[in-house]
This record gives sequence, C-alpha cells and structure tokens, in this order.
Amino acid sequence: MLAPVHFSTLKFMAQSPAHYLYASTHEPPQSAAFRLGSAVDAFLIGEGERVVMSPGRKGTKAHAEWVETAPTDAIVLNATEFQKASEMADSVVRHKQAMGLLAGERQRFVEWQWLGRHCAGTPDVFTLEHLTELKTGRTAHPDRFMSAARFYGYHAQLAWYRRGLIECGCGTPAAYWIVAVESAPPFPVTVFRLTDNAIDLGERACRAWLERLLVCEAADTWPAYTEAAVPFDVQEEGFTLTIDGEETEVE
Repeated sequence: MLAPVHFSTLKFMAQSPAHYLYASTHEPPQSAAFRLGSAVDAFLIGEGERVVMSPGRKGTKAHAEWVETAPTDAIVLNATEFQKASEMADSVVRHKQAMGLLAGERQRFVEWQWLGRHCAGTPDVFTLEHLTELKTGRTAHPDRFMSAARFYGYHAQLAWYRRGLIECGCGTPAAYWIVAVESAPPFPVTVFRLTDNAIDLGERACRAWLERLLVCEAADTWPAYTEAAVPFDVQEEGFTLTIDGEETEVE
C-alpha cells in the first residue's frame, strides 16, 4: 500500500519526479534553519517542552552522550539557537493579530482522497474563520518574503490543506493567512492574507503535481528534468571570458 502523499514531498514534483522520489524515500536534512523553525513552531503552536537545549557543543563526546538520552522527538538546540528561537516566539506573542490567527485547532492530522490517491497533511492552525501557517525565515519584509514564498510554494501548501479540510468534512475556512517571523533581530513579524487568486493558483499547482505523480507511479518511471538531449546554443553577439583573472572580449 502506498504511503499518503504529503505536501512536503509533493512540492518536489515542481522540480522533477526524480526529486520527488528522492524526497519521499529520504529523511529531510536537519539543518540549523530547519531546527530553528521547528522550535519556534513548537513554542507557539506545538509542544514547547519538546524544545531542549544541549549542555555542550555539538561534536563533543558529552553532547553525543546527552543526545542519546534525549527524547526521540526532541528538538535539540544549542544555547545560541535556543535563545534565538525564544526571542522569535516572544516577538510573535507580542503581535496581537498574529496571535489571533494562531488561535484555533492546532496541528490536527487530516487524511483525504484526491484523484483516487491517499493524501494527508497537518495544518498549523485552522477554524472556519481562518487557516494559518506559521513561517520562519531570513526575512519578513513583505516584498522579499512574498518572492521567497512563491518559490517555496506556500500558497500551494495552504491550498493543499484547504482541499484536505474540505474533503475530510472539516469545512472551508473563510480566509487563508501566513504569519512570518524573521530570524534576525529585532525579529519582525509580518502577517499575510492570501488572495483568492493565490489559493486558486496553488490548488491548480497541487493538482498538476498530483496528476503527474499518478502517471509516474503507474509507470514506475521517475525522470529528472528531461530525458531528451537539450540544444546548447550561444548568441552571435560578443561575450566576455575571464582567463587568469583578466577579462577578454570574444567577438
């Protein structure tokens, strides 16, 4: 039986089926940014007690021994990371609108069928009034965050959860939001309300990725970017080459 499709792996279909297959069969990298985001998420909408501070530097014997005794679901941070995650969470707490949008049913696992495929997901927060995702990143500046959000498919993620809530009978939220907190002082918070157009385009993307996934699963074929030879051409106008540190014009 096939495992349910989650958005965290489905989004890799935007790159290629090969990327999806790899993501679906390997654990995601536990980068510092990933740990930080998970910690802030736990402090605000999850189980804050899962966030623990290691007693020593990573890579030392003492740290390795301590990690072995820590709970298996613990989010382990060093002192600097723990302080930063705490301050980021505090910044969100001070933002009245953000906290209002983070009120509701939190991290409820939902399952549904779409195009005959078992799908699943865990929205951060939802009520019939709002569906909200909490995001952390290098910037919460409105323009720069939205550029990054489109790249990461945040609108598609919210559309994916919307489809799941509808299909499993939880209802249709009236509005869709992102609460973004920056990972650098003063840890600014920005609230984004997704337009109907953003959600519509997000659902179209999810459907297209899922349709392609079904084709790949049926054929057990997982191509990368392309299986055809790609023409490599160069424009006739001149260009610049750098040779031994010197730029040379090529006609």
